[in-house]
Amino acid sequence: MTKHRLLTKIFSSGLQAISVQVLGAFFFYFISVYLSKYDFGVISWTNAVSILITTVLGFGLEQVVVRRVAASRQSDWAATAFFIHSITGFLITFLFLLLLNNIMGTKAGLYKQLPWFFLAQGLIFIGVPLKQFLNAKEKFTPYGVISIISNIGKIAAAWLLLKQGILYINTVLAILICAGVFELVGLLVYLLAKTSFDLKFRFKAYIKLIRESSAQYISVIFDISLSRMDWILLGIMTSTSILADYSFAYRAYELSRLPMLIIAPIILPRFARLLSGNGNINIEYQKYITAFNVVELFFAALIPLILNILWVPVISLITHGKYGSSNSLQFLILSGCIPLQFFINLLWSISFAAKKYKSVSIVTIVCAVTNVCLNLILIPRFGGLGAATAFLGTTLLQALLYYRLVNRQITLISIWPILIFTAEAVGVYFASIQLKINFLLQGLFAVFLYMLITILTRQITRVHINNFKNLLNK
Repeated sequence: MTKHRLLTKIFSSGLQAISVQVLGAFFFYFISVYLSKYDFGVISWTNAVSILITTVLGFGLEQVVVRRVAASRQSDWAATAFFIHSITGFLITFLFLLLLNNIMGTKAGLYKQLPWFFLAQGLIFIGVPLKQFLNAKEKFTPYGVISIISNIGKIAAAWLLLKQGILYINTVLAILICAGVFELVGLLVYLLAKTSFDLKFRFKAYIKLIRESSAQYISVIFDISLSRMDWILLGIMTSTSILADYSFAYRAYELSRLPMLIIAPIILPRFARLLSGNGNINIEYQKYITAFNVVELFFAALIPLILNILWVPVISLITHGKYGSSNSLQFLILSGCIPLQFFINLLWSISFAAKKYKSVSIVTIVCAVTNVCLNLILIPRFGGLGAATAFLGTTLLQALLYYRLVNRQITLISIWPILIFTAEAVGVYFASIQLKINFLLQGLFAVFLYMLITILTRQITRVHINNFKNLLNK
């Protein structure tokens, strides 16, 4: 792959990630400011439950389909099988939720909105096989463009409704459903017109795909519980206002992982091709992976350093004091997961590409059970802080288990970069906040000091950067 093609891949993957994460986050920021904390908490809770349901319906097919389509052009049928599977599962579940809501009647309470938010999330779920087909082919731009139009439309619609004085939960829901329909139709039209994707369903091949994905199905269900079970339990065990504070901080944490989300769909197909043969990694690739680990963790530790310095003054300003101070400690704890998530993403990509499905499932199940237990213990006593602490503890456990898995069964990955860069970022943070200067100057000082320390101690060098690029060029 030439340098030009690599930059094109990164740009197109970044376009997709920005459209989904940044514009999507801006939409939720907008409604979080102009809706009450109660209403925003309801939206957060119903979205979390809907995502959990669609994950259960996905049967673990998403990652398997990406790996299959990326590894061989003969496996394009897998995306079609997943698409038909998604439509069927969505329709059955939506009708069931409507029936259940009708039976509960006035007792539905918080659950009254669930079928309709599931409808919005379900439309996105149906489009996942189409998006993953493009990702496996490393064609990131089409969905990026569709998503940009969709998210800008959502933001514009919310602004117009606000001006008309009719921005409520039901109108937000209507926006989400319309956006879901637009994205699904746009993806389907593009794939049928511009790619080799077809709607021919092969039942026997589908059964084979189900059997392959079943090895990690439980893992996928438990995996989503790591990122949404705290939301669900907060909504049940505390108040929607507490959930609103936590979900706002959590969405900011998710947005801060944007660089990882850009690079993740680029490295997975490479590892899938690399490990599709005998599963061994040669010395040259080992050198590239080591450099990749160093470079990405250098930036991963820098992200929470900057964001925590800016959090209170910036968030308080843009939300008119609604958020910022009220959830600063929650965000501080959650942001400690950022370097760990970058590290986990590399380890998971290698493990999944090497088909270590059973081992990945064991890691995920252990972490998910630990997360639920910690949440049940900590949420009743500490609320959102308890949920954030449970998530940090679980993420640390997950990183250690994946590190053990990869180093024992696949290849050697050093743990020192994440320890060193994180320790330096913590030290620089405390040094920076002691300065009695404007928060922007504090941020600039922190960046300068962090980079100066890492460069002078040669923890990151030009060789690391070149080998980082070489891995992406393969």
